[in-house]
Amino acid sequence: MKKLLLFISLTFYFFSAYAANTDSVKNKKLHVIPVPVFYYVPETRFAFGAGASFTFKLNHDSATNYSDILGVAAYTQNNQIVLYAPIELYSKNNLYYLDGELGFYKYSYYYWGIGTERVNKELFEIIYPRVILNGYRKLFSNIYAGIDYNFQSDKFIQYDASGVLINGEVTGSKGYSASGAGIDLLYDSRDSIFFPTKGLFIRITSYDYSNIFGSTLNFQKITTDFSWYKKISRSFILAVNQRNQFTFGDVPFDQMGLVGGSKQMRGYYYGYYRDKFLTLLQAEARVHIHGPWGFAVFGASALIGHPGMFPDAPGLILAEGVGLRYNANRKQHINIRGDVGYGNTVEYYLSVEEAF
Repeated sequence: MKKLLLFISLTFYFFSAYAANTDSVKNKKLHVIPVPVFYYVPETRFAFGAGASFTFKLNHDSATNYSDILGVAAYTQNNQIVLYAPIELYSKNNLYYLDGELGFYKYSYYYWGIGTERVNKELFEIIYPRVILNGYRKLFSNIYAGIDYNFQSDKFIQYDASGVLINGEVTGSKGYSASGAGIDLLYDSRDSIFFPTKGLFIRITSYDYSNIFGSTLNFQKITTDFSWYKKISRSFILAVNQRNQFTFGDVPFDQMGLVGGSKQMRGYYYGYYRDKFLTLLQAEARVHIHGPWGFAVFGASALIGHPGMFPDAPGLILAEGVGLRYNANRKQHINIRGDVGYGNTVEYYLSVEEAF
């Protein structure tokens, strides 16, 4: 109970601090929002730092979507370092679209095994840079196709001496470089990229990680992401999201489908379950209360497995929770969200923008 009260108190403080900065630097073409970076997820606990959101239009007309670059530098309660810059860029009339991430992490995670092969929880620490770039061209109305590239190079700097990762028997547990490219298909009819009230978002992504691209392990990854949004009433929006990830080949354990995190299956530590195949469904009811305030109720289910057995035990994985929302940028409706999720344990999340 004390942990919940502390989380709620700090959430309200963060809402106030963020709101105080949303109008600090503005002009007609560029919205710069310097903010104190403060968030909470189970993998980091509390994180503190500095950041800025740059929202702008590459072509200043009503047809072109707003572009957004978010830069974050943070240090966490778990002694982690996060340098993170997600990117979303739209050209004139949204003919070309680029999204991705540039990041560098000194991070620690827990490992519980793969699939049904559960092990005692063990902590490991890694350093890794990450590059994700997806470039699209519009083919028809709301339909895009393009190419993608992904790079991640893990260097392990700490193992649990009594764990299984230190032995190197788990694929990727002695470090690796994954470099892969592939093709993307995208359909996007959302009325907003920050807070959709109607429309569909469908993305199909493929990666081939091979020696040709400089990867030290050879494997393939296919992901699908489907989101549907419906405005039920003036103050009530229903959002539904379905995701799949299928990996094949010599797959590193941290490139598999992972249950948990701040954007899917809230209520589980990120990677509490993992396997080569993952499918999940989540839904969220988003309700406006008054002024900038709103709340959400969400639920999710997932299945994991591998090519030889899907789905595999533990069977259906369930999570649910509630959250508070604060609209910090009313023009673009960029929300700060504080969520409490229940899966295998009660977990707390504080971050910017919706989970999906």
